[in-house]
Amino acid sequence: MKRDCFAPLGFAMTVNLVLVTALLSLAVCGCGKSDAIDKKDVVAYINEEPISRAELWRDIDLRAKQDPAFKLTPDTESEQLELLINKKLIIQAAIKKGIAKKDNFVNTVKAFWDQTLIRDFIDSKKAEVKDSFSATEDEMKEYYGRLSQRPTFKVLGSRNKKYIDEAYDALMKDEESQMIPWQTIGPVGYEDIGLSVLLEAFDMDVGVIKKFDDVSNYYLVIIISKDVREPEPFDTLRDDIEKRVIATKERRFFEDWLKNQRRSAKLDLVKS
Repeated sequence: MKRDCFAPLGFAMTVNLVLVTALLSLAVCGCGKSDAIDKKDVVAYINEEPISRAELWRDIDLRAKQDPAFKLTPDTESEQLELLINKKLIIQAAIKKGIAKKDNFVNTVKAFWDQTLIRDFIDSKKAEVKDSFSATEDEMKEYYGRLSQRPTFKVLGSRNKKYIDEAYDALMKDEESQMIPWQTIGPVGYEDIGLSVLLEAFDMDVGVIKKFDDVSNYYLVIIISKDVREPEPFDTLRDDIEKRVIATKERRFFEDWLKNQRRSAKLDLVKS
């Protein structure tokens, strides 16, 4: 089976569509009409808006300066392009809705895409449907029940669906399982997980193998063990749990919106 997976660092930087630190620290490029770009320098078009290699590498350079642990890998450019595409989709949607004209949104953009941007956009979407997020008693107790578990995951990620399918088939046949370049994550508590795929996989039984996708990336996940711990009493954690349940709903709401944007967007990658 041909190896076609994320490098360990690459995987960590790519998996979370919006909330990873890399996206929050991206420098801001111009919105709306782009400056003239040499077509030879274009690496992609997102809804006909060009992304230049120079713009892409400005973001990579900024990321390297802001993150002492950052290292260039063969996947760095494609990873950063994914983040840049997501950022541009948010900008395009904000401009289309007129949100970008609001002073608080513009100031957020200038502040390098901190979480206020995400909250502002979610607030605008909630206003559209005249709805708000809340946490029911059952949802809080379900969240509390997960606090006693600390699973350890083995994760394989790739932008190549065929590669993930072949790896899954090999595992089902117990073929080449030792050759798969897994990344091990954990033991980790539910409240500490920032990766949507792992939140979805959290309740799987030990030894179960499952495939996941988030539009542009594909994953295999196995839980290899589960540690047990005793959390503080529910009543002691109630207020904190309520906030976390609501925050999780908000994050998933935004991630689902971004996934839908990616599915409907016109994306053209330019071959180098």
